[in-house]
Amino acid sequence: MPIGGLVSVEVTGTDSVLKGLGAILSNIQDLTPFWRDVLAPKYFQTVQALFATGGRAQGPGGKFVGGAWAALSPKYKVWKQQHFPGQPILVRTGALRQSLTWQGGQLGPGGVFTPMPGWVVLGTSVPWARFHQHGTKRMPARPFMPAIDMAVFVPLLQQWILKTQPGGPAMV
Repeated sequence: MPIGGLVSVEVTGTDSVLKGLGAILSNIQDLTPFWRDVLAPKYFQTVQALFATGGRAQGPGGKFVGGAWAALSPKYKVWKQQHFPGQPILVRTGALRQSLTWQGGQLGPGGVFTPMPGWVVLGTSVPWARFHQHGTKRMPARPFMPAIDMAVFVPLLQQWILKTQPGGPAMV
């Protein structure tokens, strides 16, 4: 029988198998706990790692797989060192970085986390964030919110689905 147009499943056997399949489909319909308990902590850990490394993304084994954010212009670098000494790139007051810090099941002030049964919104309401993420005519983009890596999150979703089923993984 087609399920959501994506998968075709043929079940023969007892009613318990059909009930188990129904429970799986029921949990898949509400991913809110997955967004909150699995995706958000891991995703925002990745965002914080970008702030800590100046935009260098880390791949498997902790190796850097991407380049760093564009350097500050020489003139702005001097100004920033005078007015905000010791602050790394993309940080003046820390408001943007703090808004994207996941702690205790929520984001910092200005963070946006809206989990819904079938989708999630992740971001920040800090007004200047979009200029850093996308750049301007005078400033290069320094993306701090990467696209969600499906190679990372699909296996996590599969594990979560198995763990949340009545009877645990043995049912599947």
